[in-house]
Amino acid sequence: MTDSLLRRAQHSLAPAQRRDLEEIRAMCAEDPVANVVPMAHVEGALSSGSLPAGLWTVRRRAGWGREITGAVWAGANVCAVLPEVDPETGEERMAGLAAALVSRVSRPAALVGPAATTLDLWGRVEPWWGPAREVRARQVSMRIDGQARHVPPLAVPSLALDAVRPAREDDYDALLPACVHMFIGEVGYDPMRHGRASYEDRLHRLVTAGRAYVQFGIAEGRRQIVFKAEVGALAGGVAQLQGVWVHPHLRGRGLARAGLAAVVEAVRADIAPTVSLYVNDFNAPALATYDAVGFVRVGTFATVMF
Repeated sequence: MTDSLLRRAQHSLAPAQRRDLEEIRAMCAEDPVANVVPMAHVEGALSSGSLPAGLWTVRRRAGWGREITGAVWAGANVCAVLPEVDPETGEERMAGLAAALVSRVSRPAALVGPAATTLDLWGRVEPWWGPAREVRARQVSMRIDGQARHVPPLAVPSLALDAVRPAREDDYDALLPACVHMFIGEVGYDPMRHGRASYEDRLHRLVTAGRAYVQFGIAEGRRQIVFKAEVGALAGGVAQLQGVWVHPHLRGRGLARAGLAAVVEAVRADIAPTVSLYVNDFNAPALATYDAVGFVRVGTFATVMF
């Protein structure tokens, strides 16, 4: 750790306490779409009474005590919640937070969150956590809190589509390969080779909770999943979609638009009033799909993958 970082560390990280949870929840609620992942862990702690090890507070020296100026979720990914402050305090906070992350938190799989904060942190921790495997500096954050626009898919000969529905346990063997295919294409490695147990456990939990959606149809001459999506994070009235996928041989036919509209309708009826997601700015087909369904652009995310 450099002397310059240590000298400027007026802010520090401390494990969250039960008395901090309501204050952290209020911070997350200032932007529930951007903060849905840390908010989910705060809500889980409030409902269960059990504090997760990855929830931290950002504290600033204030007289004889320390006031909370932000929060961090440090699990597989690191996400920071940093409400707006004056520029001088903001600079001190970022310097202190970077120093504390390097000294107290193991390098995660990724830094994820609003682009300005995430890229600022990355610039400060790169000497210790770098090099990055990939930096996605501009990801479009989107939301929909009204009725989705339904656009029927193009007719496909011999393709008999079932309705989009929540996945059941007996769908798991068909769902897992679709999820793995999507993950490899999006993240760049096979989760069945690295962290298989945790990956499968998470997928099982999403299925059990009714937060995985599938559509079956005929592809390559057999009945299989042709579209799927999951509610990967849920908190503060926001359901964040992840893992949106269409069978590779059926892309370009509007299945994603039709499937997403059905998922949005189901999620808003049964799970949360607002549906969100984020997508790489270079993924023009996905952006066109989300625009067509009725998602609106509300911010910019960034992801730094290690």
